[in-house]
Amino acid sequence: MQTRGLRITELQELFSQWPNGPVDWLVANRDKLIYASPDAELKLGLRSGQHVAKHPFVRKAVMSRRSLVEHYQTWQDDQLVSTTVVAVPMEIDDVEDGSVLVYGVTNSPSVWKAEEIITLIQEINGQTSSVAALQTFVRGCITLFGCKMAAIWVARSEKYYILAQSTENSQDERCLNDFRVSDVMRDIEENRLASTWDEQSDEFISRPVDRPIAVFNRPGYKHVLSFPLRHLGEELGILELFSQDALSFDGSAMLWLNQLGPLVASLVYGHEMRAVALEREKDLNLLLWGTEILVQIQTEAELLEEAGEMAMVLNLEAGFFFMRQGNNWHVQAPFGRLKQNDKGWEQWVFDQIQLDPDNYTGNKQTDVYVFSPPRPGLKEDFPWRKLLIQPVETNSGIIGELWLLDFVDTKLESRKEVFAAFARSLGVALETIRQRRKLEQMATTDSLTGILNRQGFSQRLWAEIASTQRRGSTFLLLLLDLDGFKILNDTQGHPMGDRALVVISNNIQTFIRENDILARSGGDELSLVLVDMQKGPEAESVINRLKERMGLEEFMLGVSIGVAEFPTEADNYERLYHLADERLYIGKHSGKNKVVFE
Repeated sequence: MQTRGLRITELQELFSQWPNGPVDWLVANRDKLIYASPDAELKLGLRSGQHVAKHPFVRKAVMSRRSLVEHYQTWQDDQLVSTTVVAVPMEIDDVEDGSVLVYGVTNSPSVWKAEEIITLIQEINGQTSSVAALQTFVRGCITLFGCKMAAIWVARSEKYYILAQSTENSQDERCLNDFRVSDVMRDIEENRLASTWDEQSDEFISRPVDRPIAVFNRPGYKHVLSFPLRHLGEELGILELFSQDALSFDGSAMLWLNQLGPLVASLVYGHEMRAVALEREKDLNLLLWGTEILVQIQTEAELLEEAGEMAMVLNLEAGFFFMRQGNNWHVQAPFGRLKQNDKGWEQWVFDQIQLDPDNYTGNKQTDVYVFSPPRPGLKEDFPWRKLLIQPVETNSGIIGELWLLDFVDTKLESRKEVFAAFARSLGVALETIRQRRKLEQMATTDSLTGILNRQGFSQRLWAEIASTQRRGSTFLLLLLDLDGFKILNDTQGHPMGDRALVVISNNIQTFIRENDILARSGGDELSLVLVDMQKGPEAESVINRLKERMGLEEFMLGVSIGVAEFPTEADNYERLYHLADERLYIGKHSGKNKVVFE
């Protein structure tokens, strides 16, 4: 059975929900422009039915039948305007060899499907070891980047070893062992082969290999993309993607590699740190065991609590984490004897080293302090004799410190390596949590308003359905559509429309309760869940006050709202959303600026 392509109406829905707001777009094939969005016709002078020969970039895109991301200049209102154009070949219903061109997008990872990225991150997070996580990543590269093989090599003693690999064809696995990574690294330094990450300009340098690949003698392969893996300035190894298409790896792939690269590098770094630690003394082996636990923890607070417990295997008496939050430093997660909540120990420790926590800037290296014993006849407040401060560092710099206290004058200096390894493992785990949180936020947050997008709202709504059922409660789903928004955009421009969306979203967020859920589900459509609420006078009063607080008058807008109650009127996601959408439609087509409950 032949699969059906996308319909024009489905594309209209897709681009109305573009992460950075609605964009100008068109559909074309090798002969003519099939469809141009209204704004594209208005601003770019594009018309349905025009021959592609009149538009060089359109012709280039449809003839090449590949994804393109290029900067483009066009005349708008007698001014030369620069924009970014994304061209993607798509299977479109009733359009042979069709391509979609999108104008005015930003160079952001939203060019790719956020669902695929968040799914990959969740799969990586679900693995019980860094090797399994890296294997999941390279397997995902095959799908995400359209390559035939992907592998990660790590450098050990000036040699390279495969850490993770994935191929579409099992026969190709053997040839990866013959891939001369050292030659690639040398060519990267000379900037001749494939693709590298330019730290100065913060972008990829990518070129197809149009000659037989000297470092990889495998028929059919025409492009190798090389991504050096670095952590804290240290060269760890390299990620290689192999393609049989010389025109592989467009700008979208590069943008996502930039986002995923630090996470992969931190996983590689964690793996290599553990491998080295296994060859060292017993203390490091004990800490290594704990590191496997750290990388699976979901929040920073839980991570520090667990790390404090792990530090006790070093037979130290007490300690805490001194973490940076903006320009301030705070004591967190005290462990050992400090968990007994002895009053005054924080100030006592600071006094011993003459430290003012309000003006602290942190240590860049490991420091050891020996406290003077109390003078004869004076009462001793605390028994600590020595303090070691070990910085905790991630890709963003020093984010905190591990402070270790001991009773006696033990040789803490001789164990610096152990503490440094522990701090690095902690830094890797913290970096993993932050990168994961950043990527998840990118995939679930609307970039314009900062509230949830459709993907994020769907996840939260499913969770709220389960929670409401457990509590035996109800909630209201509101679908809001801004009346007059298109007129605002057409008459005052998209910047004013964007400002309206931001202001209105902020006003709603300020009005609703902490547990309520707000999202931007379309161009000018918002979704709102009012938890533990049912239809009635109280709900009507709340919704009317919400309308008053939205700030619609500032932009001469109205709002139509469709309301549905869970589970009274619909007991699953699809029926609930459909019912609210039907009522929104009634409100829009019966005079607008109405709230429809029935």
